[in-house]
Amino acid sequence: MTSYSGMSARDVPEARQDLIEWAAGRGGDLVAQRGRPGLGAALAASVRQAELYFVTADMTQLAHTIGQGLDVYALAADDLPAEHGLLVWDAPATGERPGAAPTAVAWGTSRSRLMVSLLGPTGAYREWCATDSPEAVRSAPLVTAGRLVYRGHGPVLPLDGPDLPWDRLGFGDYEEGMRTLLATLILINQPVEARRSLHETEDMTPSRASQKRIRRAGGDPTRTVRAVTLRQTLRPQENADGTGDHARRIYRHRWFVKAHRVQQYYPSRGEHQTIWRGPYLVAPAGCEDAPILGGERVNVLRR
Repeated sequence: MTSYSGMSARDVPEARQDLIEWAAGRGGDLVAQRGRPGLGAALAASVRQAELYFVTADMTQLAHTIGQGLDVYALAADDLPAEHGLLVWDAPATGERPGAAPTAVAWGTSRSRLMVSLLGPTGAYREWCATDSPEAVRSAPLVTAGRLVYRGHGPVLPLDGPDLPWDRLGFGDYEEGMRTLLATLILINQPVEARRSLHETEDMTPSRASQKRIRRAGGDPTRTVRAVTLRQTLRPQENADGTGDHARRIYRHRWFVKAHRVQQYYPSRGEHQTIWRGPYLVAPAGCEDAPILGGERVNVLRR
C-alpha cells in the first residue's frame, strides 16, 4: 500500500489548525448546503479539543486488513482513546482509487453517539480531480482544508450498544473506511489493555514555515509537539521450563492519567463494580524528578 498522505507526525497540529479554520468558515457553508446546518461549527469545536494521532503506512495496512475481517460493528465509549480525535493514516484507508480514498478522520462523541468526518490528502485529491470531471475540479477549492480535503460525514454511530451487522448501519460507500477506523482503534487500545506497551516520547518543534502558518491562523506556534510512540515490548525466549521474564519498560518522564473507568473488585461482595479513577500523576521508579509530559501531543502508532 503506497504512502501518500504527504504528512508526518509533526504536521498534524498544523493540519488541525487548518481544519478548524476551514470548518468555521467555508466548510460550515459546504456542509450546510448538504443539509447539515450547524455541523461545520460542531466539527470546528470538536477538532479544537481533539487528541492527535498519526498511524504509519505499515500499521494502516494492518488495520485495513483487520477491518475487512470484522464480522460486526461493536464500539463502546471505553474503546475510544479520546472523546474527540483527529487521526491521520499515512496510507489510504480503503482500496479506492487515489484521491478518493480517505487518509484521515475527525471524530467527536455526544450522548452515546459517535460522529465521524472523513478526510483525504489534498495533493492526491487534486491529481485525481485533474483527470476527473469538471465538477470535481470546481469543487476542489471548496473542500480543501490545507493539507486535507473534506470527503464527507459518515452516519452517526451508536456507542455502548449491541453488536450490529455492518449492513444495518447504512455506511454505504463509507463502510470500508469505518472498518479501518474501528480496527485502528482496536490496535491503539490493545497494547494498553494487555499491559505490553512501551511508551517512547519525543519533543518536536514544528518547522519554521509551519509556525508562520499556525501564527497567521491564530494558533500558538510555540507549542511543542510531543510524539508518543506505542510499541509492543520485546520479550526474551522462554526457558525450557516455560518461564521467562517480560521485557522491562523504560520511562524517562512522569505523566498525568485522565479520569477513566475501571473494574474494581470488592472481596466483601464477591463482585466487580465499575468506578471512576483519576486523574492522577504517574511517577515510575527513578523518575520522581523527571519532566512531566504536557503540551501538544501527537500519538504515533507504528511497528
